[in-house]
Parts: sequence; structure tokens; C-alpha cells
Amino acid sequence: MADEMTFWDYSRSQTLSRYNGARIDVRELAELCRVRGDAERADVEPPSPDAMAQIHPLALKRPRRWETAIAATIYAGSGQVAARQEIIKARELLDRLPKADRSTLTVPRMLALVPTMIAGFRFSRRSETFNPEANRYLDGARFLSALLEDRPALDVEIGLCAHRAGVSDPVLPEHVSPTGAGRMVAFVGALLDNSLAGRRTVNVSQQTATDRAASTVNSLVFTRYASEGRVEDLLRILDQHADDIRSVLARHNAVSDTEFRFTPLDPFSELVERDMDEAFGPDWSGAPAQPRWRTGGTLDAAVEAAKGKMARFMRDEPLDVDRLIRLHKDSDEPSERGVSALQWFDRHQRQPLQVRARYDVAFHHRLALATLAKNGVGIGMERGWDAYQWLAWNAAYGTPRTAMPLLYARSSTEPASHVSLRSFNLRQFW
Repeated sequence: MADEMTFWDYSRSQTLSRYNGARIDVRELAELCRVRGDAERADVEPPSPDAMAQIHPLALKRPRRWETAIAATIYAGSGQVAARQEIIKARELLDRLPKADRSTLTVPRMLALVPTMIAGFRFSRRSETFNPEANRYLDGARFLSALLEDRPALDVEIGLCAHRAGVSDPVLPEHVSPTGAGRMVAFVGALLDNSLAGRRTVNVSQQTATDRAASTVNSLVFTRYASEGRVEDLLRILDQHADDIRSVLARHNAVSDTEFRFTPLDPFSELVERDMDEAFGPDWSGAPAQPRWRTGGTLDAAVEAAKGKMARFMRDEPLDVDRLIRLHKDSDEPSERGVSALQWFDRHQRQPLQVRARYDVAFHHRLALATLAKNGVGIGMERGWDAYQWLAWNAAYGTPRTAMPLLYARSSTEPASHVSLRSFNLRQFW
């Protein structure tokens, strides 16, 4: 129906998760706000059902009523009471939309997509260049345009590179948080289920328990397990994490119009390794053989930025891999895959800083090229978001001034509070 949208609860409390995947009239958002407010004992005054529907999608009439409807929709989905300075960011996002998209925007489509984007993505006018804390409005407008395009298919790329733990106690949790992972999937579902694409596919990539895990898991974490003779324990946990994510995606797929696919990271990593061979030769340390990697270019700038990030992970002393292999073979769970992972880790640790930096830049550049080839969008859900990643995407789409359909979800270390969006986060669910 014309006034309907698909509802997903991506809040911390999951108070309204029983309605996930339901088609609702926009007027019902007012009742969902009341139900959430009563359950969470929040002092929230929802608008009337008719007030939700009787707004102008671009706030050209009764702007205060429009702001109230935006705030109510944010609260219904996220459980957060947004501040006015956060709510009005929705108007700036709409102002950046192409005229063709603005002219066809309906109230249900706007309420389904724009408040969700404001709740889940932080935007700032000060983000016209790289900002690790916020997205650019021009990228948000291109992302929203992709959701509003009537097209046969829309593909979304999400990489989960969150196999890391605190420096003081570098171990992996036994399981992925089901609530945290479920919230991430619900948020993406809220966007994709309300898009105009005929088929929506979300590719969730994650490292599984293979040799390459030795170079994608945080090096402090891998070294901790290796030095305790527990490499197989680490690989078992990675298997469990993959199973956890698959289970979350399967539950979502049962009620969603969007198909979430679990994708092991290794095939993609192999593509990146071939890119590296072609660009820099077999040991990846040669002079660039391709113009896009030339000195002074965007990818070269990304490599320099990556060096600064990665220098702190370089070992001062060579790794005694033979000792670690002996520890593993003498452990309670010796395995061939454990030996292979240790050997891979040793090779990775011996790589010069420039080679490591080149590889990480090539990884994100290849992800950007894959997204561009599909005319898709990217959603950042991994913990880190650094300048070199941003530059690697820029190199695929043109220049740093070119709009990219890539947005990173909110991340916050502030104590949880339902007041404002400052403490709201969707990325730290490991």
C-alpha cells in the first residue's frame, strides 16, 4: 500500500523486535513509539497517527511537524531520543539529493529511509575530507539515491574485520554477540527492505579458520594464542564466530525481503593477492607496474597513510616460529591447520612495512572496485575506519571530491544512554 513501510528494530533493548519484517502503515509508528516508551519507561510524547502521515516529505510545509515525525521514526527504530540538532541533519541530507530523487520522494519512503540513515550514520559538514568520526553528506546523498533508484538489483558489501580484543587482555570472545549482530542486520534490513530495488543482496564477508586468519586477526591476539600453544583454540573460535554470523543471517532471511549471504574472506583475499602480484611483482616489494599506483597518486597517498597506522604492529624482534610450532605440536590439540597458520603468520610478520601497507590499501581498493562494478553500496561495520581506507575507495571512484556510496555506521565509546544519538553504536558488536 502507498503509506506502508517495512519495520525493523535495531535498538539496544530490542523491545520491538517482535515486529521485525512487518509491513506497517506510517501512522502505526506513533503506536510503536508509545509501546516502546511504556516498556522502557521513557518520557516520550509521540505524535498523533495522522500527524505522522500528514507531512511534506521535504519539510516544505509545517517543518516542525516534519521534525516531530523524523524524531518519532528514529525513536521507534533505534530507541534513541534524538536531539534537534541531530534531527535537522535529515533536512541537509535531503537537500543534497538530486532534484529527480527529491521530486519523487513520498512520505512513507522518506520516513522509512532518512530517519534510519540519521540514526545509524553520523554526518558532519566538517567531513568534506576524511573524518574518522563522521560521514560526508555528499556520500550520504549518493547512498540514498541508490536506495531510491528503481532498479532490478542492489548489492551491498559489508566486511567484518572485528577479530580483535583489548590490548590488556588480547583474547577473542567465545561467541559473537547475537544481539549486537542482530542489530547490525536489522539496521541494514531497515534500509534495504525499504529500497526500490527489485532484488536486494547483502554480502557479509568474514575471515574463517584458514591460514590467512594468521594475518587478518590482530597480531597481538594471534601471538597470545600462539605463545600459549593454543592456536587450534583460536581457529576453533573463528569457526564458532562464522557459525554465529551464519545463524543470525539465516534468522533474518526467514522474514526479510533482503537476502543476506555469508561470504568467507579467503576467495576475495586471493583476488587481492593477484592484484599485488600484477602491481608489484611476486614479493610485492617492486616498483609499481600500474599507473594507478604511481608516486603522488591517491593510492600512493593511501599507502603512506597506512604505514603510519601499521608501524605500531611491527615486531622489534624476529618471531621464533620453530618454537611456536613445537608448542603447538606438544599441545592438547595439535593440527596441520595450526602449523600452516603459524607458518603463514611468520611470513606475514617478515613482510616490510611498505608491503603490508600496500596489501591493506589494495584490499580496500579491490572492495571499492567490486562495489563500483556492481553499482552497489558499501556499509562499514568493522571497528576501524582510517584515512588509508577512505583514500583506497576514493581511488576507485575518482578523486577525494567524488561522492562515494560508502557510509560507516555509528561508533561510540560513551556510556549507553537513550538521550541523543551520541552514545548509539552499531559497529562494536564483537
